[in-house]
Amino acid sequence: MNRLTAFARRLLPLLTLIPACAMAAPITVRDDNGSTLTLKTPAQRVIALAPSLAELVFEVGGGERLIGAVEYSDYPPQASKLPRIGSNQKLDLERVVKLKPDLILVWYHGNAHREIERLAALKIPMFHLEPKNISDIPGAMERIGRLLDTRTIADAAILRFRDQHARLLREYGGRAPVRTFYQVYERPLLTINDHQLISDVIRLCGGVNVFGKEPMLVPQLSTESVVAANPEVILTANMGGGGGTAQRAMDEPRLAEWLKFGNMAAVKSQQLWLIPGDLISRHGPRILDGAEAVCTALDDARKRR
Repeated sequence: MNRLTAFARRLLPLLTLIPACAMAAPITVRDDNGSTLTLKTPAQRVIALAPSLAELVFEVGGGERLIGAVEYSDYPPQASKLPRIGSNQKLDLERVVKLKPDLILVWYHGNAHREIERLAALKIPMFHLEPKNISDIPGAMERIGRLLDTRTIADAAILRFRDQHARLLREYGGRAPVRTFYQVYERPLLTINDHQLISDVIRLCGGVNVFGKEPMLVPQLSTESVVAANPEVILTANMGGGGGTAQRAMDEPRLAEWLKFGNMAAVKSQQLWLIPGDLISRHGPRILDGAEAVCTALDDARKRR
């Protein structure tokens, strides 16, 4: 045995004592705010500042790394047990500091900017995410998987998501367009334009957002403008979650205003619908389950023409 071989054999047991994370290369990922974040080692203590972000972390196999979340983070059920660090509008910064996170996931436009500025002053690594369409969600999962080094689980989740998306495209993509109004809130009357994720869901189902060309992401409308647009379907989110299916909602108080306009296509054909709020309103992996509900409603409208 030469001296080099003998030295290598003595060195090998010592190398096995070095933690794998110490030998790993730094992780560098670009976020949806255009900033680049570099972590020396995979994140171990994560706070999610939106329910959808908590869902994404669980989906890519990082649920055990979550140490805090905001109000309404309730899926999967384990998320309900996470320590609360406030809401998307008001954070408990003292609680955040005590939890000692090494990564905070931020919903870029969903968290109050004043709170994010206060949080940034703590110098805790922050990563901004805001999927704007369905095809952005796999990218969000991939990047979280890299930051947590759970890429194998993330890749499997991405494959499932893309398979479901492709199936919905095959099933509904070629169907006749349906003029659709999505009501975010009734007082003031708010909707969304084509740059919001829900509009991408409507397009996936073969729908056309009648206010998609509005310049504001969440435009405020008059009742008269909706009547003039004459949508064939009116959708709104079930604020209590709403299970997993669309529900016809001709007696829903938040949609009662439209019943006054019996000549409007959606009213005439009884096409007022509640969509499960947790599915359609969260920019996370269950958005395609929300799409299934929207597609059901739009298909019913086609059948009643």
